[in-house]
Amino acid sequence: METPPKTQTKKSVILDFNGTLFFDTDKNNASWHEVLNTVCSRKISMEEMSRYNIHGRANKAILEHFMERALSDSEAHRLSERKEAIYRALCLEDREHFHLAEGVPAFLDHLKKERIPCTIATAAGKSNLDFYIEHFQLLRWFDADKIVYNDGTVRGKPEPDLYLRALARLNADGGSCLAVEDSPLGTLSARRAGIAMVFAVSSSLGVSAFADTADAVIADFTSPALYEWAAQP
Repeated sequence: METPPKTQTKKSVILDFNGTLFFDTDKNNASWHEVLNTVCSRKISMEEMSRYNIHGRANKAILEHFMERALSDSEAHRLSERKEAIYRALCLEDREHFHLAEGVPAFLDHLKKERIPCTIATAAGKSNLDFYIEHFQLLRWFDADKIVYNDGTVRGKPEPDLYLRALARLNADGGSCLAVEDSPLGTLSARRAGIAMVFAVSSSLGVSAFADTADAVIADFTSPALYEWAAQP
């Protein structure tokens, strides 16, 4: 497990991707619903998926929960890739909404101008990450070697592993870091990693969902709160 250093005090930003930088909750829900209802021995409703709170969890954990058995890494990978292929097709079909969330490019440009290091910490796998890098040209703002994704070696959110790894790759300390998430599992993950400032994007959930784990809830990346944080000494 990579652990962040304790001496770095320079500001940094760690961003979730799905539902945060890209509003895609509907595509993730639809693709999970389709796959789970082909591999499970019973029907899985959208309501049951919502109760389990699938967003932010590792794909293997989701599959094992609904299939009610342990899966080998190879089986989990195969089923996960089936789900993600459906998800990516849905994204490409909906060109109107296939773009970064409102305000994201401007905020990332601002961080770059201010030399505030930032990276992504996502529960997505490598195939989806490559898809995002290609279609959203993410390497304009992010160093590919510093992006943290689900490579099978870390626990998913709400465990702190993804954020701890991101802090280590940025050579940053949680006490001077801002995390931005869209799910309670994600904001809890950031808190458990010792990140001092956590914002939640209300792309699919209301403000009350983050009452215990977020310092602020924003609608998108046009929020002045993001720029106010960046301007603080």
